[in-house]
Amino acid sequence: MGTLQDRGSELRREYMRNWRAKNRDRVREYNARYWAKRAEREAQNAHQKEGGEENE
Repeated sequence: MGTLQDRGSELRREYMRNWRAKNRDRVREYNARYWAKRAEREAQNAHQKEGGEENE
């Protein structure tokens, strides 16, 4: 049964690779949005840690 699962994973990877090749602009937008949110979340965490340290 492992080979059937391997084949499914292989087909999924192939599909996604083809989709990314056809939709480079969308992938670029998705990645930019992800990293912008991640940077914002990191900034909030840093701000919260600063506030927590001041109270201690």
